[in-house]
Amino acid sequence: MEVGLVLTMIDGVGRVVGLDDAAVGELIVLTTIKAVTLNLEFSITGLTVLGNDQEVEQGDLAERTYVELLIGVGFHLIGRIVDAAGNFIDG
Repeated sequence: MEVGLVLTMIDGVGRVVGLDDAAVGELIVLTTIKAVTLNLEFSITGLTVLGNDQEVEQGDLAERTYVELLIGVGFHLIGRIVDAAGNFIDG
């Protein structure tokens, strides 16, 4: 298990240190919110939060899941409302 530390979180975009081996598009868990890696730098990983970024604060832990973010598409989504992670939010 690889764990990092949130440095900044601004407008749904976060910067995390300590996830040096993360891959682009990998799912990351920040306390209770999910995020996806988009920008990989030498020692800092850029994340986009898939939810309310107000729940994430500086100093929170970021844990790798070693899973690529996959959102299924198909006829089961017609007429449904989904969030950024592909979860149904229309009840």
